[in-house]
Amino acid sequence: MRAEVEDIVQRVETLATPVVAEEGMEIWGVDFRPEAGRWILRLALDRDGGVTLDELTRVHRQLNDLLDAHDLIPWRYTLEISSPGITRSLLRPSHYHRYQGSRVRVQIRHEQQGRRTFLGTLRAVTDEGIVVVDDLAGEVPLAWGDIRKATNEHEFPAPQQNKDKRRPR
Repeated sequence: MRAEVEDIVQRVETLATPVVAEEGMEIWGVDFRPEAGRWILRLALDRDGGVTLDELTRVHRQLNDLLDAHDLIPWRYTLEISSPGITRSLLRPSHYHRYQGSRVRVQIRHEQQGRRTFLGTLRAVTDEGIVVVDDLAGEVPLAWGDIRKATNEHEFPAPQQNKDKRRPR
């Protein structure tokens, strides 16, 4: 079943890419899994500057019709189109390159330095993997095959605090 699902994800991405590109967006990720007793096909779309709800709705209609016409999925499913969000999963090397120099959280499969999660600045992206400057462990090289999950950690600006809360007279 897993191989069939992976094949469906690849075929959906191949079919959807031209439609999404024509709208000036890119496919950030495709996920197809059962949730609460039903199958969900979820595509996350993005572009520099972000995407709007109207744009996502338009692409949803186009992809829904296209997927129905090609009948790629042999069982019932629900199509969801969304943005990857502010704190987004890094799924491909191009995602890591985009967030080089930014704060990331990386979970790995095998313990390294007594830990499986590292939080810090993404220093480098190479053919072998990435280098994270972790807040506690320092510079940590991580191989692609050992990365279980990685997300960028959006840094919200600190709120402005007014030290003198009295109103001027």
